Parts: sequence; C-alpha cells; structure tokens
Amino acid sequence: MPVLLSRVLGQMTTDLEAAAGVGPAVPSLAVWSNVVRCVAEAGSDGIDEKGLAHAARISRRLATAAVKGAARRGWITAQLELTESGEAAASVWPAELTGLDADPAYTALRAVLIDVVGRLPFELPHFPASYGAADPSAVGGPFVPPSKKADGVPTHGKDWRPVLRADEDTVTSLPLTALLSQTLMAFTIDYENRFPWPLASTATVLCHISAEPRPLADVPGEHGITGNGKSLLERHLIAVVTRDEADGAKVVALTDRGRAVMQHHPTRLETVEADWRGRYGDDSITALRDALGPLASGARDQPDHVMAPLHVG
Repeated sequence: MPVLLSRVLGQMTTDLEAAAGVGPAVPSLAVWSNVVRCVAEAGSDGIDEKGLAHAARISRRLATAAVKGAARRGWITAQLELTESGEAAASVWPAELTGLDADPAYTALRAVLIDVVGRLPFELPHFPASYGAADPSAVGGPFVPPSKKADGVPTHGKDWRPVLRADEDTVTSLPLTALLSQTLMAFTIDYENRFPWPLASTATVLCHISAEPRPLADVPGEHGITGNGKSLLERHLIAVVTRDEADGAKVVALTDRGRAVMQHHPTRLETVEADWRGRYGDDSITALRDALGPLASGARDQPDHVMAPLHVG
C-alpha cells in the first residue's frame, strides 16, 4: 500500500513541478504545501513557528528547520511573511493543484481517498514530512505514550502535536496530493507505532541492501550512508560500511539488526493493511488499491516512499 501511494504521489509531484516551473522562482510542491501555503493562508493575521507546525501538521523541530530553509531560498521572511516570490507561488500552486483535481482520470481515486481520509482520527501534512531534518520517522520515537483522551494517537516525539480532525468537513476541499499525503502518512504512522525503524528509510534504502556486501555507489537514491560511521544507518547499527578487499571500494551490508528489521518488514506491512481493512472496511481498501494500481504501474522511476526534506527549502 505505501509503495502504491508513494509512486502515484511521486509521479504527480514530478509532473506538477514540471508544469509549475519549480526552480529559483517557484518552490517545490513539498515546500509550498507545508510552509509557504500556511504562511499565505494566515494572511494579515500572521503566523509564528508554533502556529506553522500546527497548520502544517508537522513537528516543531521540523517547522524550525523548514522556516530557515524557505527563508534562505527567499519564499518567506524570517518573520514568516511572504516575499514577492512567495506571493507569486501563492498564485502558481493553487492553479496547478486545481487543474489536477479537475482531471477525470483521478475521479475514482479522489472519491476513495476522501472516504479513507475522512475517517482518519487526526489531520496530517499536505505533503509527506519527517519528524525532523535528520529523523526520517513520521512522528518521532516512543517518547510520549498514546493518548488516553483521543483514539488513534500513537506514541510520538515530544515535538509533534496531533491535530484532531474537526467535526466539520475538512476533507472534500483538499487537493488530491494532500489526500494522498495524509493517507500515506497515516499508514506510515501505524507501521512505525512501536516498530524499531522508520518505514521511509526501510522502503527506500534497506530494501536495496542485504546481508551480502554491495558497492555503496550502487545503492540507489539519496540513501545518506557515508561510510564514516556517523550517518543515521551506521550510528543505529542498521548497516555497516567496509572496504572491498579486491579494489578498496566502499561496500555496504545490513547488520544483524538491519536484517531483523527487514525480516519483519513484510509482516508489518501485512499487519497494518489488515488493521486498515478492519477499520475502514475491505471494500474501501480494495477500492483504494484498485484505483492506485494502474496509476502506480505507469509511474516512472518513483521512490517507494515519498518523504520531503523541507529543511533545504
């Protein structure tokens, strides 16, 4: 399920960003969705970092990094006001997203996403975002126990505050990309709840490494493994980098802990999807798979999990 969601969202993002002309004058869809949009919608009322974290449904620590990144790129000021570039983005991105929503090719997908997202217990980001700039998990580690007052709120880091879904309709007006994002984030949170390693890292990096060493240069994507012992996977003893005896090139392999994560990964995916079928109904989840399948099969070289690095702006 998360692979289907990610590939479809990834392809939509690629196409939308090409149409929008993302570059020096236009922010990425992720930065628009989770930073610039929130500042624009605050308008004359203004917004601070705490308010941004709430509006974007991201952690306070990620909000701090995201504001610095967006300000550095010139979309907003350090006081969280739109710059001229930010104002321009506020006219470009809504038009692109409205055009996507009007495409009849996505009618069935939109309908089933509205059904699922409308029953999620709390609001989630409009584009998938990690807990922190250096933490690829969805809502942080198990530092805060599950809420006794609100069903569905998992263990999470102290800097993430769940935003419970309001009684009124907050779903049908969402862009299709936001519906995909909230669904993917909800699945990711359920997967990671009391599980030892983030789904995004597992899907995009660990699934491409095994117990047998392979050249570090051949690992696809922005895996972040450096070979100096300081990168995330090395520090947490998930992967180890050594030198090939023949040519001295860096090679990477899973440690015992990394192999344990991968051994339980398929079962964890099956468990969460089974839980979703019980919670949202077999028909809804089957309809979601049926709507995503053809779109995902046409996605070109998209990641198996989308998680945007907001801190780079």
